[in-house]
Amino acid sequence: MSEKRVDIKTGFKCNNNCTFCVQAHKRGMAPKTTEEIKEDLKGAYKNNCRSVVFTGGEVTIRPDILEIIRYAKESKFNTIQIQTNARAFFYKEFCLKLIEAGANEFAPALHGHTAQLHDYLTQSPGAFKQITTGLSHLRDLGQRIIGNTVVVKPN
Repeated sequence: MSEKRVDIKTGFKCNNNCTFCVQAHKRGMAPKTTEEIKEDLKGAYKNNCRSVVFTGGEVTIRPDILEIIRYAKESKFNTIQIQTNARAFFYKEFCLKLIEAGANEFAPALHGHTAQLHDYLTQSPGAFKQITTGLSHLRDLGQRIIGNTVVVKPN
């Protein structure tokens, strides 16, 4: 039997500008505060959730992301997933910090099989190189990776 899971949307800000984003109109909304996210985690744990997915917008651009992950680990969540565009994983040191904080499952979004297609869909030149390098880092670090692709006509 799988663990009960909670998805926590941390905010809508993002460093991509995907052509298909259904939440783009929410980017200007204020993100949840660190304390609001901690309260969400407390409530989820009380409701027997032992798995958490942090999602957004883009969670890795939050300055408090390591604090949030550490709090989830200290709160005894077994699975701590980061749903992400994975651009920040280009930096292996950042991957290490996330893992040390407690993240143990990663769901990067790859939207094309070539740089040209992925970067076109995300409207972020260089994003494909960043994510594929990041995937290599996570693989080399022995992390669990779950693919996440939005299927649209071009891909």
